[in-house]
Amino acid sequence: MPSKRQSSLSRLLFWLTVFESPCLVSTAASKQGRAQQPLWSFVDPLIGTVGPRPGSAIAGGNSFPGASLPWGMAKPGIDTSYIGLPNGSAVDANAGYTPLGNVMAVSMTHVSGSGGAPTYGLISQMPLFGNLASVNLADNMTYAQNRSLHLESATVGLFTTTLQNGIKIEITSGNHTGFMRYTFPNPETSKNQSAFNVDSTMSEPLTTNEHDAHVLVDLTHVLPAYSTMAYSQKYVRGELHVRSSSNSLPSYYGSATYAGGWPQPDAHTIHFCGNFSVPAGSVLTPTSDHVQQSPNMVPGAGTFTWQHNPFLPLSFTARPVPRGYSDLRSYSGSGMGLGALFSWSSTQERVNGSLTLEAKLGISYISAAQACSHVQEELPHAKSFDDIVAHGRQEWEDKILSKIQIGDDGDATSNNATLKRMLYSALYQTGLMPIDKTGECPVWNSSDSKPYYDDHYTLWDTRTPAFYLDLFPSSPRKASCPLAVQNWNGRVQGGTHADMVLADGFVKSVRALSGETGRGELDSRIDWEEAYRAVMKDASVMPERNADPVAFDGATKEGRGALDDYLSLGFITRNHTRSVSRGVEYPQNDFAIYSMAHGLKKSQEAVNQMRERASWWQNQWNPTANTTLKGLGIFTGFPGPRNADKTWNVTAYDPLSCGTCGWDADIYEAKIWETAFSVAPHDMAKVIDVMGGDEAFVRRLDASFMPGLGTSVGANNDAGSALFNPGNEPSFATPFLYNYVPGMHWKTVNQTRAIVDAFYTDARNGYPGNIDGGALPSWLVFNLMGMFPVPGQPLYLLSAPRFSWLKVSLFSGTAAETWLTIRARNLSNACHYPQKVTWNGQELDRAWLKHSEMAQGGELVFYMGDEPKRWDVGKRPWSLSAASL
Repeated sequence: MPSKRQSSLSRLLFWLTVFESPCLVSTAASKQGRAQQPLWSFVDPLIGTVGPRPGSAIAGGNSFPGASLPWGMAKPGIDTSYIGLPNGSAVDANAGYTPLGNVMAVSMTHVSGSGGAPTYGLISQMPLFGNLASVNLADNMTYAQNRSLHLESATVGLFTTTLQNGIKIEITSGNHTGFMRYTFPNPETSKNQSAFNVDSTMSEPLTTNEHDAHVLVDLTHVLPAYSTMAYSQKYVRGELHVRSSSNSLPSYYGSATYAGGWPQPDAHTIHFCGNFSVPAGSVLTPTSDHVQQSPNMVPGAGTFTWQHNPFLPLSFTARPVPRGYSDLRSYSGSGMGLGALFSWSSTQERVNGSLTLEAKLGISYISAAQACSHVQEELPHAKSFDDIVAHGRQEWEDKILSKIQIGDDGDATSNNATLKRMLYSALYQTGLMPIDKTGECPVWNSSDSKPYYDDHYTLWDTRTPAFYLDLFPSSPRKASCPLAVQNWNGRVQGGTHADMVLADGFVKSVRALSGETGRGELDSRIDWEEAYRAVMKDASVMPERNADPVAFDGATKEGRGALDDYLSLGFITRNHTRSVSRGVEYPQNDFAIYSMAHGLKKSQEAVNQMRERASWWQNQWNPTANTTLKGLGIFTGFPGPRNADKTWNVTAYDPLSCGTCGWDADIYEAKIWETAFSVAPHDMAKVIDVMGGDEAFVRRLDASFMPGLGTSVGANNDAGSALFNPGNEPSFATPFLYNYVPGMHWKTVNQTRAIVDAFYTDARNGYPGNIDGGALPSWLVFNLMGMFPVPGQPLYLLSAPRFSWLKVSLFSGTAAETWLTIRARNLSNACHYPQKVTWNGQELDRAWLKHSEMAQGGELVFYMGDEPKRWDVGKRPWSLSAASL
């Protein structure tokens, strides 16, 4: 579920071609005569699934490694339970996957890279094998299976794992469908289903058979929140119908309603439609030995119910009750869990053929009939499992991966396999979220002409830079996204950052503050007046105060919960949680609204009002707050909490800390020191001024990257030991801020290279923290390209590329489609400092580009050397206080 459900502005698309360096003599073979390696082969979906501790998911990227199409609604993958740790604790499996967890199910819905309590893991199957006498189908602890990591793999479009009992699970997907292939072991070599010893599978003894294969459907299955049970998801009600399909094998359909999860949404219903098939060569046939006999039974299928209570411990003694009918329904408050068991036996006592079963499962937020239609359209009978895998890989190549192609001329930088894997894996992970639910919104009608994207989890994370990687659409369909604002909001950590996303699209595609107009990068059907009304509501209407156990003032669902202080005082007091975060983020949102008001030619009063409010971050800036760093001296001036009488509240205040860093703290998931650099990306000239001028600003930046000065505090999950946190969104732009001081670009190059090399790899622990729905991967993509977007402004700060030649397709599929070529001449590990930079042949004296320049297409060339050079002595990047409009 989303934090703030807004339409996506769509995906950044790139195109890269071959480069023959005029500066380096290559002894490698030329590209000619070598086979092109498919770009999907450079993607490792398992990057980001492991944390700093080998084999552990703790503090990892929470990346989703299962199967998905670009922005696909269906994300089928394994759900694991990471429990039984030495200290008796458990770890949340936010994306379902953990490297050491036991497999509990294969479910259809997942997010990628989220923190907080898990969301989704809904609509599941679980393959079981052999004798079920020791299994309680209502208790997943009795059938959970470990798996063999050396037999586990993830590639684009295909996830494969083998359970300890020998069942091989292969998963691929369509946009709204999952396609699972279960291969069961030869009974003579298989292991027992479970080591748990319970009385029986169900409340009545059933026939068991060592040779039989099963698939369990359990509508109550969710990804639980072990760490914060108050936010854990809960099954509410459902219905399940079992039928015989056209191939005489069992099928099923129905719906289930769930509540809870990190964003605490209203209860939502998801519909499903599943069927099974036995591929050629398999010797499985349905068996009814495991179901209650009844006149209307479906061969090979049986239904059951049990008393379900999500608040009970993981293991309990309730036994399912077999039902003699094929239609089940439970109601809210009934406490009834619904399930079905589908069983097959081999046609031979000693198995000579394969024991393979295929399952197709569709989902929909509209109806079970629509879920069934998705199965028919996306997984037609004429297409094999391998066909669907190949189709998925082609989709990723066409829509995302082929838009960045690295010149392959034999140059060492072009053929750096590690950087290639990092680039394409990161680019892949930016395409997992948000999720395309066009035609799947149960609240209002969405269609191809009005696309609908959600699961922006969360805009606090993805506003920089993931959504600016979204600026350049891959197709007119995605470019035409309208504003989509509904009451499915999740949680708002600080400001209302949908304002930033909308304004960013506006100033780049319609009209910037400078008066420059866009080139039609976004579709003309976007209703910017509607967008303006939405952001003005954020800026002026106090939301209802929802109850939240971690924030005493509530109002964490939508809007700006501290508007009462903000509008009356111009700052926010400790009468509100996260007062410092909100006090500096609301003005950023107001600057975004100011940009839209100016471009839409609103009244001068409205324009002036929002421009003034864009400077209110200064009201949250304590000019006397200070801290001392050993060996570096005193640093003065930081954002801080205030009292209503305008005095500063310094109780339990430390610029080097964020307290608990959570919802109840002064500042959300960032140290005061970190936040000082991100208080006003729209007015860095003023930020430099309040920090003491250029020299003091650079000195403070330098201190940010020195190891040993920072500590990991509370929920902040710091990576490294510096005050700068490479895995934290408020720190994302910090290494680029040297560009605001003439002659300091070389320090931007130093720090960005050092960060990538120290904290990003192509290993499974290759990210410095959870990837936040694509935020960290998009930061990496921009850094490997050699630039970074300033949020809410048509401005890109330059660093230096890590490849010799990239060619980027901008606005692919629109009338504004054009090409951007990025070259780095004489690039090597030793020669990575720009000596000069040209744009379309004209030498630059500034380390930034306007969007209006880049959007025209052209060639950006960096001439590299082995020593820093102060080439960037010209005009500084735009700032509000230094602008004349």
